[in-house]
Amino acid sequence: MTTIRRRVSVSFSFFVVAVILFTLPVLAEQSVKSVIMMIGDGMGINHITAARISLGDGAYSQLNLDTMPYTGFSINFSNNDLVTDSAAAATALATGFRTDNKRLATLPGGTPVKSIMLVAKERGLSTGVVATVKITDATPAGFLVQADSRSFEKTIAEDILKTQTDVLLGGGLDVFGANPFTKEPRTRSLINQAIQDGYTYVFDRDGLLNLEVTPGLKVLGLFMGGDMSFEITRFNIEPTISEMTERALEIVGQNPQGFFLMVEGSKIDRAGHSNSPKEMIGDVLAFDQAVGVALDYAQSHPGTLVVVTADHETGGFGVTSGDPSGKVVNYGWLSTGHTGAMVPVYAYGPGAERFTGTMQITEIPIRIAELMGITDFPATIEIDNVAQ
Repeated sequence: MTTIRRRVSVSFSFFVVAVILFTLPVLAEQSVKSVIMMIGDGMGINHITAARISLGDGAYSQLNLDTMPYTGFSINFSNNDLVTDSAAAATALATGFRTDNKRLATLPGGTPVKSIMLVAKERGLSTGVVATVKITDATPAGFLVQADSRSFEKTIAEDILKTQTDVLLGGGLDVFGANPFTKEPRTRSLINQAIQDGYTYVFDRDGLLNLEVTPGLKVLGLFMGGDMSFEITRFNIEPTISEMTERALEIVGQNPQGFFLMVEGSKIDRAGHSNSPKEMIGDVLAFDQAVGVALDYAQSHPGTLVVVTADHETGGFGVTSGDPSGKVVNYGWLSTGHTGAMVPVYAYGPGAERFTGTMQITEIPIRIAELMGITDFPATIEIDNVAQ
């Protein structure tokens, strides 16, 4: 079956004009070779609704997310709070275990647990992380390291490099030791260590887009000192999340055994914390474009499962009234923090039907592991290498 899809073309003001008119086909059951897991940090149903309304056809518009054939909801409280933070949620999504807020892939008593990404790496698959915040931030770090607190940033950065993850793209020049003006690595920096360990280091959009993809390539791409910019204020030297996703897929997709790639639309959460609707909508739309890249890849590479979800909802955002055309939209916020609301789950590819209905957040990686044929998951780690 040939299905035509059209990616969103974005030009930002407060509202964005684009048209998507097609729905992806439902695929027959087959084995999962590769996984693209995408997390909209802080992205609730109403964030998605507002982004949809902002398109050219208002409430009748269609996002790439809307074309995914299977949908569900995730219940996302942490071990010690009805409202999870990003660290505990990342732990749940990466390892299948609930833990206390602020912990990264460690249980409340300190026992380290293994992420599905690290299990995939052990099995010979390529791995990658894309984020629009520092790659040491809670969500990317939760897939890569174990730490008793998300605040141990320098140790987390050191431990990330030890994983030999094939693709690391996001912000974090400062913590990895680059000159803030030239972006060149300082003499005794983690960037130089990464280069010695075989990584190719890039620090701007041109460097990433012009990178020659060769067998065995490992890339460390750090594009801003701290977090990357909101999409509506993004500098041209920064790649978009779609560009980072596309390049990451080219690199990890070289492995005939498959890959596990995690992509986070990180700054949806930041916009929620500041109750900034323009920035929030812009970053949901940018994330949705990256979803389009992932779906295009999955359609042309059988055996690829795409799972899209959120770690939690931020801001208690709601569309309260307006015109279906999108010309007038009223909205409100309940808080500047996270809420305990369920968040959406979308899936496409082999086994996607496993992600329908209401599920616990910890069930998502466990179901992915089952579809990948991984039987020893979730799992604790005996070696004491936890950042303390």
